[in-house]
This record gives sequence, structure tokens and C-alpha cells, in this order.
Amino acid sequence: MSCGYDERLRPYLEEELSLEEMKSVRKHLETCPDCQQKLDQMLNNPLELPVQHLEADDEVIISKIQARKKGLRRIAIYSLGGFLLGLFSRLYTQDHFIVTKAIMALPYKLAEFALGIFFSDNVVRDGQNLFYHIPGAMGYFPYHPILDWVSSIFTPALIGAFIAMLVGYLVSDKRVFQRKKVINFLGAALVVILAWTGVLYGAYSYTLVKIDTLTGIKGITFYTVDKYSSSWLISLNEEALAQEKYAYLTEELSRAKPQDDSQYPRDEKGYVLLLEFQGGGSMPAHLDPANGALITLKGNKYQLSQSTVQRLNTTMEVLKNEQTGQR
Repeated sequence: MSCGYDERLRPYLEEELSLEEMKSVRKHLETCPDCQQKLDQMLNNPLELPVQHLEADDEVIISKIQARKKGLRRIAIYSLGGFLLGLFSRLYTQDHFIVTKAIMALPYKLAEFALGIFFSDNVVRDGQNLFYHIPGAMGYFPYHPILDWVSSIFTPALIGAFIAMLVGYLVSDKRVFQRKKVINFLGAALVVILAWTGVLYGAYSYTLVKIDTLTGIKGITFYTVDKYSSSWLISLNEEALAQEKYAYLTEELSRAKPQDDSQYPRDEKGYVLLLEFQGGGSMPAHLDPANGALITLKGNKYQLSQSTVQRLNTTMEVLKNEQTGQR
């Protein structure tokens, strides 16, 4: 059923209506998707318009079509520029010119604020040694270095693209790009940001499950730790962990019994295991070779069996002796 505005669309494009009628049609377009679609078709397919002579009204239509194409091209270029600016916005601290520094910092700081709403509790306290550091990373996913880097790069890029698209929309011809539709644009941008946040949340939650259950370990680096000092022993990748003499490690770690949470011991004698998980997770854990207590940096505590501790101590002693012999 027709809404009654169909016949007014072409006169609206040609600006043949009175001021009141123009306002009425413009207001109707904001609530009628069918008429808006027909109007867009007229703008996108100028050959479908019944043009007999190139008169003033036809020139108005052509100017609007040109304005639409020019506006869409401007929005696309602006959004690409904003995306690239956001990609490198983490480098704003290296810029010494205040104007460009402020422009570069805007998408990064907005991304930092947006992610902080959902993930600020994930940030590791100052002084906790994660054994790795990614320059420019925001630190919202401390136990997943790759995810932390990706979120710190692409979140500002998305926000930079949206800001640039908004600017491109606002500076385009308002006869075609109605200002009241900015709200719709902002709503769409919010949906995209929320969807991106959901992806980050799901990926990090999956990683934390593996860390908490000590499953999916694909690499272990061993350090010996004494008061105020530590030394590297060996790094075992996924291939090495499949060898018979090391295969028991991942199996026994996954069988470790969870205990009450405990504070991560620092500068206490023992071993530190840097555990790397499938999917990109990473977690340091302190192992007391005397009693088999394993405590992760998160504060999760596990108890290894006595047989596992004895076997592990034997393996570590062999490695130490091999290192001593090489020296």
C-alpha cells in the first residue's frame, strides 16, 4: 500500500515543492524506508529518471547525483585515512609537534577508554614481571600478548575510521546526506565496536580457561630462580614436548590439583616455568621443587604429585649438569 509520498519524490529532488512541502517530505523520508529506497534508486540510477530536456529541474537532479557520488567517494577516502591514522596512533608519544600529536592520540585514547570500560580489571599491577613486553600495547590482555597487540592496533584503527567517516559525512552536501541520519551512523558504529569487543572477550576468555586448567600447553621455558637472580635452563617447543623424555610434563601439569589461590612468590628459590598455550596465551608459574607447589602469576595454585616433582627435579639436574659441562 502506497504511503502517498511516491509522486512527490521526483519534485522533491527537483526542488519544485514549496518550503513546507520540502520539509514534510524530508521528515517523511526519515521514517519511511520504502521512500528512502526509491529516492536512493533515483540518485543511483539517473538514467531511469524521465528526462526530456535539460532544464533547470534536471540540472538540480544531476547536481544531487554528482553530490552523492562525490560525498560517497569523500567518505571512503576519509575512512581509509582514519583507519591508517588509527593503525599508527600508538606512536603518538614519539611526535613532538603538538597538533599532529593530538590528532594521532585521539583514536588511541578513545580506544583505550572504550576497552577500559570492559577490560580494566585485566590490567596487571605495576611490578609484576610478565617476561615479555609489547611496545604500545594497552595491557588489557596481559596473558595473551598477541591479542593485546591486535586489540591495541585495530581498535584505534576502527575508531579512527569511524571518526573520519563522520567528518566526511558532515562536510558532504546536506541535500543528499541528511544530518539527522548521523544518529543512525553512530548507532551502527557502536554496534561494530561492541561486536569487536565481544570477539576480544571471547578470545581472551578461551585463553584464560586453558591457563586455569593448564591444558593446551605448546611450549615451556624453564628458569632457575634464586634470591635476586635467575638463569635460563631450556626452552621446549611443541615438537620437543612430544619427545618421550619431556612428554610427561604437559600431561602431569594438566593433572595438577587446584588449591586455594595464593600470592605469586618472588625471589624465592625454585623454578619459573613460562607456559605458552595454544591460541597465544602465556603465563609464568613458580614451582617449588621441595613440595611441588605451582603458583601462576594470576595467583592460581596447583599441587603436583610427588612422583612428578621427583621426575622433574631429575630432569632439571641433568640439564644443569649439561650446562655446567658445556662451560
